Amino acid sequence: MDDEDDQQSEDGGHDKTRHRFSKPEHLKQMLESGSIPDAAMIHAARKRRQRAREQGAGDYIPVEEPKEPAKLSTRLPCEDVEGDQSDDEERMDMNDITGRKEREERREQFYAVENDSTDEDSDREMNEWENQQIRKGVTAAQLVHSQHETVLSRFMIKPATPGGGSGMDDGDLTTQQSTSTLLEQAYAKNALDRSNLAAAVRSSAKSKKEKAKATALRTPQEIVAAIQSRLSELKERSADHTASMARISIELKSLKLQQLECQQNAPTAAAKYKFYQEVKCYVNDLVDCLSEKTPVINELEKRALQQYGKNQRYLVNRRRQDVRDQAKEIAEAAKPASAASRRAPEYEEQVRRAAEREGRRTRRRCERERNDLLSSHLDGMSSDDEIADQQQEQSVVSTAQIESESVEAFDDVTEDFSKIELILMKFYAWRKTDMSSYQDAFVSLCLPKLLAPLVRHELILWSPLLDEYADIENMRWYQACMLYAYQPDETVEQLKNDPDVNLVPALIEKIVLPKVTALVTECWDPLSTTQTLRLVGFINRLGREFPLSGTNKQLNKLFESIMERMRLALENDVFIPIFPKQVQEAKTSFFQRQFCSGLKLFRNFLSWQGILADKLLRELAIGALLNRYLLLAMRVCTPNDAINKAYIIVNTLPTVWLVPNSETLKNLELFIGYIKQTIESCDATNPVFMQSSDKAKQILQRLHSI
Repeated sequence: MDDEDDQQSEDGGHDKTRHRFSKPEHLKQMLESGSIPDAAMIHAARKRRQRAREQGAGDYIPVEEPKEPAKLSTRLPCEDVEGDQSDDEERMDMNDITGRKEREERREQFYAVENDSTDEDSDREMNEWENQQIRKGVTAAQLVHSQHETVLSRFMIKPATPGGGSGMDDGDLTTQQSTSTLLEQAYAKNALDRSNLAAAVRSSAKSKKEKAKATALRTPQEIVAAIQSRLSELKERSADHTASMARISIELKSLKLQQLECQQNAPTAAAKYKFYQEVKCYVNDLVDCLSEKTPVINELEKRALQQYGKNQRYLVNRRRQDVRDQAKEIAEAAKPASAASRRAPEYEEQVRRAAEREGRRTRRRCERERNDLLSSHLDGMSSDDEIADQQQEQSVVSTAQIESESVEAFDDVTEDFSKIELILMKFYAWRKTDMSSYQDAFVSLCLPKLLAPLVRHELILWSPLLDEYADIENMRWYQACMLYAYQPDETVEQLKNDPDVNLVPALIEKIVLPKVTALVTECWDPLSTTQTLRLVGFINRLGREFPLSGTNKQLNKLFESIMERMRLALENDVFIPIFPKQVQEAKTSFFQRQFCSGLKLFRNFLSWQGILADKLLRELAIGALLNRYLLLAMRVCTPNDAINKAYIIVNTLPTVWLVPNSETLKNLELFIGYIKQTIESCDATNPVFMQSSDKAKQILQRLHSI
């Protein structure tokens, strides 16, 4: 009995340590054999786990670990005692560790199987939850409306059966629609209605009418009308497509023709492109070359102008110094000169200048005798432009050096970039190849500026004031530009329409006129008759042969420069001493010479008649020079001498000024009054005055004063 009781007690103790539900190893055996547990077995496993959780089994480990407020011992009293004993005895139970490890492995396997088996339940639960949420958000009216629309759509789409009825009735259609499908349709419609809420409010009446129409069944007539409307729409669209196809076909034909034309014109276009590239490269190189040579040309022009101006200033200063020396000699003639004053350097220099002056006068007189001009010449009318041999040689050397440097300026340049003829040939090839692009590029406006450095280079030593100067018409640049684009059979109309017809006038305006203006400012002596006549002739020829208008800026600058030089000459070069004793002196006296010098300036001024404005010219020649200087000197002359001088003055006046009641006659009132006064003061019966009296009458007759 004791043994049986012990055995029962051991069995009982052993039962306490096992799980309290039957067959604990059944699920493990199925998993190890490779079987998949069904839903019932998984449900049973869940229940066992729940029951174990509720009973608090010792080997159960919860999924969510609870927070332990205080660490309490889960051991039984007997286990604590055993644990204490094991600690005392310092022994470790390895079986317990192995058992825990096995239990943890079984637990992990169980959870893995449980998670795999619960996917389907989770899907069903998720679908059920979504349906519940949809039911909460969708009203019953929306659900019924969605179901009704589904039935109507099935009825309208499903074809009729041969018996004349529909394939299935409304009840069957309704039963075939699952609740989930209807809910999804209702939910989708609800979402669509929410997104279009604003539009639905604005068109509520129309929406109600459309809903009523949608809910009603369409009649065959409506269906036929809809089909006919659709058919007409399709016909219109087909007609549009046909017209578009026809238009596209025409465009394709046109594009093919254009393609063929482009293919045919491709060689010509390629040749033009190559030609334009060559022209572009040539023009760029030409501009670079001329830009590099322009500073050299400017320097040479400046040096040449300074050389000419230096010579002219020397002559003008020498003439003015001679006038001052002679005036000083006459003023000191009545005073005895002391020996100390004669030994002064100034006196010696004055004597040297007087000797040189008389020597030049003697040489000019001898020259006039050789030319048989001595009898008709008046002292003071000739120009003292003789230069010493040494100074003349220096001037020649300097001019030759400038000329040599101007020639060497283009030694390192090929003829294509230094000769105007070859440059114009390049542009003529462009003009002949494509006239439209030639005009579009404004070549006619650019050519004068492009050729300007070369024209200036050829005009470096040119001056119309020199004794011998090359005429413009004989220069290379003028001939090349005049023959540019010349056609033998060219008509007047073609010449008028020629864009390059103003090439030479443009060069005259931009290059020649500024050159002449600089020469007038620096080199022209208004008291020199030779220079004045050369300058007047050159400007007359320019105005006659080239279209130079009065509004031309460069021409106006030239005229202003001429007037300024004439005013300076009037202020600085006219000096007529008034001494009564000199009336009895011979014609060679200083008074007569200075009067003739003023008379020469008067004649030079009147040479500009027809070029300068008559009003300005009358103010200078008559108002200032005649009335202020010449007429005052005539009052101290003898009657015969005064009449002779007046006769010369009247014959110098331009004929166009001497018309009745003209402005010139008003300016000559003082002069006319002096002639009348001289006639009245002399005896007409005196044989000495008879010839002068006849001249005086001729003067008054010409001045319309008799």
